[in-house]
Amino acid sequence: MCQDMKVWKQVFQELIQELKPWHKWTLTLDKGLLPNVLKPEWAQYQQWVFARFQCSLCSRSWTSAQVQVLFHMHWSERERRGQVKMRVFAQRCRKCFQAPFEAPEFIEENIPRILNNLVLRILKKCYRERFKFKEEIPTIKEISLEGPHDSDNCEACLEGFCAQRELGPGTRPPANPSPPPICSPSIAVAAPVPSPKMSSSTADARTGETRVKKEKVLPSPCSSEPMQAARLPTCWNPRADTRTWVETIVQVPSSDEASLP
Repeated sequence: MCQDMKVWKQVFQELIQELKPWHKWTLTLDKGLLPNVLKPEWAQYQQWVFARFQCSLCSRSWTSAQVQVLFHMHWSERERRGQVKMRVFAQRCRKCFQAPFEAPEFIEENIPRILNNLVLRILKKCYRERFKFKEEIPTIKEISLEGPHDSDNCEACLEGFCAQRELGPGTRPPANPSPPPICSPSIAVAAPVPSPKMSSSTADARTGETRVKKEKVLPSPCSSEPMQAARLPTCWNPRADTRTWVETIVQVPSSDEASLP
């Protein structure tokens, strides 16, 4: 990382001088930098990028897409001078016993992308410039990585600052169960019903009276089908209980009575 730091400083100066040529800015490496632990009037920017590692004991190499790069920046208007402190969190080999933490090796294309995002943050947080803020330039991943993050050998994880969440890939929190449907009481509405037919009647052989019987149809309280109105008898007493049905007696005159004037 010490050799790469020269590249970081050079690229940073090219980017910041293009926008603020009369202002002096410095970029330094600080291994004691901590996320969200800021001095007064300092701002923070952090990004998680892809990088490679190599063990200094066994020469084993591995890659990670959760390499945390942390920046703290400050601009002094009185001194017309700006400072940027940088820390890159390391990882160690999981195969070797008591392996040291190794600094990451970034691919060349990612360094200007990271620093370009940093300069945009400086303009927004230190200079309070208002412009149509562009989205961050995404970093390049050489290969697609799968599987869980090795938190036991990540420096940021061991210090409690890693961005990797406890939920693994493809894991989602359980959804809230849907509440059971609430059935409201149904209210039947009276509807006019045509006069009963003789075919649905029963006649009394002694008195000649015909008794017309009606059936009550009640909708299901929790039925999803539209509620149908209950069939009411021809003669319905509104003062009576709506659940009480009255039998209608139709008097059929005899043949003798029908011949009387």
